[in-house]
Amino acid sequence: MPTPPSSPPPPEDHYLTLAGEGRHELKIKRSRFIGLAAPAADEAAARQWIHEQERRFHDARHVCYGWRLSHHENILENRSDAGEPSGTAGEPILAALRKAEASDAVVVVVRYFGGIKLGTGGLSRAYGEAAELAVTAAGTRTVLLGRRFELTFPYALRKTLDHLLQRCRGEIEDESYSEIIHWRIWLPHSQCEPFARQLTESTAGTVSLREEPESF
Repeated sequence: MPTPPSSPPPPEDHYLTLAGEGRHELKIKRSRFIGLAAPAADEAAARQWIHEQERRFHDARHVCYGWRLSHHENILENRSDAGEPSGTAGEPILAALRKAEASDAVVVVVRYFGGIKLGTGGLSRAYGEAAELAVTAAGTRTVLLGRRFELTFPYALRKTLDHLLQRCRGEIEDESYSEIIHWRIWLPHSQCEPFARQLTESTAGTVSLREEPESF
C-alpha cells in the first residue's frame, strides 16, 4: 500500500540574524586573528562587506570568511580558506554562525602570521574561536516573518475580530474609522490560513482579507 504524501512543514514565523557588527581579536603564538561579523541582506551585500575587509586588511596573510543567507530550508552557505589548509578556516567560521543559528550574516577572520605554525588543529580552533567571539560581540536579533492584509468590516464585528486577531498573534498596523472600520493588519506566516478560516466562520463569510502586494 503506497505511503500517503506527508504534509508540508508549517511556515516559519521568525529567524535569527546578527544585531549589528562585532569584532574580537585573538593572539595565538604571535599570530593575530581578527574576527569581524556583520549582517548581510543578500550575497551582493556579503561579498561587498568581505571586499571592504580585504581592502582594509590588505597587508594580512589571510582573509578568510563564511556566510549564511536566507533562512530555514532555503539556507545558502559559502566559505573560503583563503590560502589556509583546506577546511581549517572557512568551515570553522561557518560553524560559528550555525552555532548561533544566525543567517543573513557574514563573518571574516583576518590572520596576521606570527612566524610559528599552529598545525591544522590549532588553525581550526583559532579561526573558530575568533569567529564565535565576533558573532557574540555582534549579538543576535529576531526577524519576524509574516504578511500584511487589509480588512474592512462594520462596527458590530469589531470586538469579535479584535479577539480573533489577538488569538492569531496578529497586529493592527493602521486603522481608520468612518461608516465602517478599515484595518491594516500583520499576521505571522503560520497564522494567515487559520485567521482567514476563522474570519469566514465568525462572520458567515461577510468579511474577507485582501492581501497587500508587498509581503515579507
